[in-house]
Amino acid sequence: MRIMILNGPNLNMLGIREPHIYGSTTLNAIKASCEEFAAFTGTQLAFHQSNHEGVLVDLIQSARQGADLAGVAHLIGSRLERCAPQWRRSAESAQLRRQSQESESTSEASPRGQ
Repeated sequence: MRIMILNGPNLNMLGIREPHIYGSTTLNAIKASCEEFAAFTGTQLAFHQSNHEGVLVDLIQSARQGADLAGVAHLIGSRLERCAPQWRRSAESAQLRRQSQESESTSEASPRGQ
């Protein structure tokens, strides 16, 4: 089996930028965890990060050649989740932060005393 993990813009800053929000785990640590998982399961792993969306699109399109795309949802739902569970925590933290900021901006826009 082959797995390609694509990491988009700013994920190279994991563990560096705002670790109190996103955690202290770096992208290199996540990559090492995924490589360990791939070696354990006999899976071929390609791990990429780019801050340029066009590069990611090119990688996706090149991977489609000879790929079995039917298993993608299964991989995302089970294997990748076990590979690096800290991604979920990071995403949840970012979502909570956005919700908090939206809530603050909405309350600031409301007239006082109402």
